[in-house]
Amino acid sequence: MGDMTVPFIMLLILTIALVLERKHQEDKIVEIYEDKFEEWKKHTQTTNSDKKCKELVGLVFLEDSKLEIQVLDEKIVDRLERKKFTLKV
Repeated sequence: MGDMTVPFIMLLILTIALVLERKHQEDKIVEIYEDKFEEWKKHTQTTNSDKKCKELVGLVFLEDSKLEIQVLDEKIVDRLERKKFTLKV
């Protein structure tokens, strides 16, 4: 039994060292990607605030020579009644 004690202890120490090294490397990689994610969030917030997008709020139909506007968002009805819109051809 004394013959196998030294190799077993060496194997145990090597295993513990490899597990600790792997844990250290994983933590380092996670930290790098968290930093990159935070940097990405900063860049996307600035670009999204500058970007203006269109929103579908209604549909226009021609029915019996009359235009019919079907509103999908009730907040837009007030603007239509006050004629606050532009026409694009």
